[in-house]
Amino acid sequence: MGRTEKKILGKNAQVIIDTLKRAYSDEMRIFHYFWYVGINMEGIGLVTYAQALKTQATGELMHAELLANRISELGGRAPSNPTEWEKLSTIGTLDPAKHLTLRSALERAVKFEGKAVENYNALAKKALELGDFVTYNLATTVLADEVKDEQHTEDVLNSLEVK
Repeated sequence: MGRTEKKILGKNAQVIIDTLKRAYSDEMRIFHYFWYVGINMEGIGLVTYAQALKTQATGELMHAELLANRISELGGRAPSNPTEWEKLSTIGTLDPAKHLTLRSALERAVKFEGKAVENYNALAKKALELGDFVTYNLATTVLADEVKDEQHTEDVLNSLEVK
């Protein structure tokens, strides 16, 4: 972290780092969820939606990279251990092996996409409150992606013919 940013953020940098680590942990876990389900999907979803889930997984991984870079800029290090991701995460249990049908996968995805929207909205507010406009910009950029992902997932779920 450069001296000017240290001066601006002061002790609040650690608050931002801790919040970013939670968001990073969520992104890594969601990446794993989408990737696993995309590879192991069963039923009609295997043919119709598995590739879309793998594509969504790479989007989550890109979010994690943005967060890791910002953590590093602030003098921290993104958590490396999946056990730590689970401890820091705000999205609860994922267990992708329990959600291998299209409907189940999408229903679970809607829940944690909604949580991601809430979390990035809160991060943007916190960053703005603390005068960290770089993190604010990052949070609003990722928030826009998550809002779009949540809406897309809801749309696909609502359009399934078999209920």
